[in-house]
Amino acid sequence: METKWEPCPRCGSKSVKSTGGVFFFILGFCLMGISIWLLIIPPVGIAGIVIGIALMILSPFMKGMLQCKECHKSWKYKALNKSLQK
Repeated sequence: METKWEPCPRCGSKSVKSTGGVFFFILGFCLMGISIWLLIIPPVGIAGIVIGIALMILSPFMKGMLQCKECHKSWKYKALNKSLQK
């Protein structure tokens, strides 16, 4: 598995983290938790649970965003975009 990394385009820092897949997994988990409470309105609760599960399953396939740990700038991984265009 290739590591998604490049220096920060704003400050040039090498202290960078990938945030894409984890964010969507946590979002799906939270949506599921809230939707369980919304089961008092069955269509809304069930739709939320299904969307939450889908986000959790698809999160490993979400293409990564990078964020600088020093200046907190977020950007799309450029090398990944170039490989998708080929």
